[in-house]
Amino acid sequence: GSERVKRSGVTGARFEEAVAINQSLLALSNVTTALVENNGRPRAHIPYRDSALTQLLRNSLGGAARTALIACASPTADSAEETLGTLRFAGCATHVQNRATKIEREAQEAEDDQDLENELEGHAVDFASGQATIPTNSGGIHCLGNISASTTSPVVVMLHYYGKDVSGSMWQFMFEALTAVGCCYLAPDLPGHGQSLGESSSKPEDFMKEGGPVDVVRQLLDACGVKKAVLMGYDWGGGIACAFAAKHPKRTHKVIAWCAASLRDPADLDKLQRRGKKGDILFLWAKNDSWHPWRKGSELAGALGTRIVEVKVRYKGGQEEARTRALEFLASCAFD
Repeated sequence: GSERVKRSGVTGARFEEAVAINQSLLALSNVTTALVENNGRPRAHIPYRDSALTQLLRNSLGGAARTALIACASPTADSAEETLGTLRFAGCATHVQNRATKIEREAQEAEDDQDLENELEGHAVDFASGQATIPTNSGGIHCLGNISASTTSPVVVMLHYYGKDVSGSMWQFMFEALTAVGCCYLAPDLPGHGQSLGESSSKPEDFMKEGGPVDVVRQLLDACGVKKAVLMGYDWGGGIACAFAAKHPKRTHKVIAWCAASLRDPADLDKLQRRGKKGDILFLWAKNDSWHPWRKGSELAGALGTRIVEVKVRYKGGQEEARTRALEFLASCAFD
């Protein structure tokens, strides 16, 4: 029925009831308007307390509930004004954004996290000799490693640069230092390098393709039962580390990018920029390296939302400086 007193003609207690209902409906309209008035976003103060009705509906309007709205409209001509008012309210209310999506997303993430733990349970690789060949879809990957420490210890995956006669052994200067601070490590020969057969593309746009280096790194972590890792890479390997963090953020603790090859996709850079602003990226660059211009490093650091930490050229003392900076960075990190 109509709540318009003039039309309904109610008196006495029914009149007072109709007035109270109209006041509550006005408060409801004010709340929905306040929730969307700033281009779809709520204003600083939402007048939930103006009515018992809006207080009851607080969780349903801008809260964490999943809300369904049913608007009752009449086809009769004499109800046109009320029908129009109802539709206007409904149109406004459909723009109210509840937080149920966030809650559902968090629940889904928790479920995915548990699924990953279940999937990785029992996975392990024997590195008793300091090395192993790990099967992947791209063939057997030779990998130097030490995962003999506690399973709660951070795992650092170190990725080499692209080129002939290059392999994971370039990271030997890091092994003892990482073990000394309680870190585990993996240093794979990516396809076409060292003792791993196959081939890899040097192009950044191929990093995330199926069977590409990012896919290979993920399969290595799966085989070793590693849920999350610190990704460290030099040049080509640094670009792969960044690409892995962009594609698999939930499996990346931190990133140490050393003279990293640049990513091209703005969406990937945007994901990494959020990580960089949180301090999750250590960005190392050599100032007098003819292969890695300082200007390029500055531009990439800006795109990643972080600052450059200067080190020497890799083959002129840069390895020692990179190791020192990396250990300092790891010591400052909290690992869940």
